[in-house]
Amino acid sequence: MKNSTKKIALLGAGLFSAASVHAAAIPDALAPNVDFYGSIRLGVDYIDAGVEDDGANGRDFLSRVGVKASTEIQPGLQVVGVVEYGIREENIVDFVQNKGPTLRLAFVGMKGDWGELYYGSQTNVFHKYLRTSYFSDGLDSIRQGAVRDDDLLQYYYNKGKFSFGASVMMEGQDGDSFDQFQLGGQYTEGPFKLQLGWSKDNRGENKGNLYGIRGWWNVTDNITVSAFHHYADDQYDIYGGSLTGTVRLRDAEFEGNKNALNACRTENRTSSAIFASYRTGPHQIQGKYAVDACEVSGDVDSVKLEYAHHFSKRFRLWTAIETFDNDEGRKPTTASGESFTQVQAGARFDF
Repeated sequence: MKNSTKKIALLGAGLFSAASVHAAAIPDALAPNVDFYGSIRLGVDYIDAGVEDDGANGRDFLSRVGVKASTEIQPGLQVVGVVEYGIREENIVDFVQNKGPTLRLAFVGMKGDWGELYYGSQTNVFHKYLRTSYFSDGLDSIRQGAVRDDDLLQYYYNKGKFSFGASVMMEGQDGDSFDQFQLGGQYTEGPFKLQLGWSKDNRGENKGNLYGIRGWWNVTDNITVSAFHHYADDQYDIYGGSLTGTVRLRDAEFEGNKNALNACRTENRTSSAIFASYRTGPHQIQGKYAVDACEVSGDVDSVKLEYAHHFSKRFRLWTAIETFDNDEGRKPTTASGESFTQVQAGARFDF
C-alpha cells in the first residue's frame, strides 16, 4: 500500500512538472485592451403617406452600445472580440422602456500583418464597401444587399491604398453548406476612392448575383461627392430579393414590416444614386437623388436633404426631409397614393 501511494505521488509530481514546463513554453498574453463604445441616435419622424394615421412618432435611428477587446498573444498577432447590442424595439422603429436589447454583432478573430480573420455575427463585406449610409440617421432608403448577418467567416486585408474583403456564410442545416459568398475591394488615390462589391446567393434553387460599384471624390476640404450603382439579377432572392427601404409607414408590431419601398424579388433590379455634401465649420448640408428600378414593377425616385449642426466630433443635431415618387407597381401597401414624405429631427451622440 505504501509502495502504491509512493508511485501515485511520483506520477503526480511528474505530471505537474510536465504541465509546468508546457505552460512555461506558452507566452503570457498581454493584458487585453477593452474599449466601450456607442452611438445614441434618438429623434422623431413624421410620415405623410395620405392615410388617416399619418403623424409623428418617437424613433430610434439605429442606436447601439458595444465592447471591443483585443490582446496580443505573440508579436504581430492579436486576438479580437466584439459584442454589440442595439436598443430599439423589435418593431425596428421605437425605443421602449423595459424591453430587451437586440444583438447586432458578436464575433471573434485574429489580426496580423497577413490580414484579419473573423467568425460570427458581423457587418458583411458588401455593406462595408458599398452600403455605408451617407446621412446622420445611419439609414438609406434606396440600396441593396444587407447590413449584417450571422455565421459569417470573413477575411480582410489592408495595405497602403488597397483594401480587400472576402466572406462565406454557413447558416442552417438546409443542404447548402455555404449559403452566400461575398467579395469587396477599395482603391484610394489622392482625393478619389473606388469601391467594388459582389454577393452570390448560394441558398435554395435560385442562385443569383448582386454587383455594386461606388465612387467618392473629395473635391475640396469642404465638398464631397459620391455615386453608386447596384445591380441584382432575377435569381438573387436571398434576403427576399434584397433589402430596400428603412422608412416605416406602419408599426411592424401590428402589421409586419411595412416598408416605404418594396423589393422586387424575381426581377432584374438596379439602384443608383448621386450624393453631395458641403461642410463649413459646424454646418453641414447634404443631399441625395436616387432611383430604384425594377424590370417589371417600375421605379421609385427619392430626393433627400439634410442639415446637420456638429457641436463636436461626437455630438450633432440634424433635420432631414425625404420625398418619394413611386410607379404604381412599387406603391407601398399602406399608402393612399404613389408619393409620400418623411421628415426627421434627431440628436446623435457617438462615444
